Amino acid sequence: MRLTLIFSKAVRRQRISVLPAVIVLLSLLVFEADARQRRGMDNEAILPQIDVIQVKEASDEALRISSAQRREIEALTARVAELERTVTLLSEEISSVSAAKVEEVEIRIALLTEAYKELIAHIRILENERGRITPPVIAPAPAPAAPSNATFSPATEDLLLSSPEYDLYQSGLRLFNSRNYSGAAKVFADYIAKFGQGRFIDNSWYWIGECNYRQGKMKEAIEAYRTVFTIPNSAKADAAQFKIALSHNKLGATGQARTEFRRLIERYPASDFVERSKKYLAELK
Repeated sequence: MRLTLIFSKAVRRQRISVLPAVIVLLSLLVFEADARQRRGMDNEAILPQIDVIQVKEASDEALRISSAQRREIEALTARVAELERTVTLLSEEISSVSAAKVEEVEIRIALLTEAYKELIAHIRILENERGRITPPVIAPAPAPAAPSNATFSPATEDLLLSSPEYDLYQSGLRLFNSRNYSGAAKVFADYIAKFGQGRFIDNSWYWIGECNYRQGKMKEAIEAYRTVFTIPNSAKADAAQFKIALSHNKLGATGQARTEFRRLIERYPASDFVERSKKYLAELK
């Protein structure tokens, strides 16, 4: 188009005749059209060739992968939902186990532990007595003597045969084990009154504390537990200290409970109640 305008201006300036001018103009138009066609062919050559079949196959593969991933996500979602249901059921089961049931199991373990310790003590005494038995001396002419069927020393016989002290203490434990806490407390108090220097004095005070604790008499329980500390080298001292802390916690005196738990950790670092005391301290913060 620019060539045409330029030629028109030239014709007007040089006053060229019309016919030659028309011929020249037509030549210019044909040249310009041919140039446009060549430019279009060059642009088509520059564009990349597109394989429609390949594009369709790639699209199908993408859809297949997407579908597989969707199925995996759905499976994982279902698994997560199943795990959540399982966790919920476990949480409900754990919450259904009350603190009272846990304490009841602990008491049963304490009773079994005490019976086990008593049995071990009897076995050790028997072994010691067996070591003290003097074998009979064979004499060529035995002198006449009164017949004797004694096998153990009198001290051993007293341990093997039930003694009033032992029987009374065991009757208290049996009543406690049957949940007759008031009756058990009376028996243990009777034991203390009759055997003020007996070997089960500290244990009896501890179980009186347990009887009161089970009946909700926390102040009386604390008083009985503290009496355990008056017996030197008591094996129940750490257990009594732990139950003192629990009793204060039951009363709602969380500050005093924390103090008592810390006291147990400081005084009895090797006690089985240390870890539980630390757990209570963490919960009471």
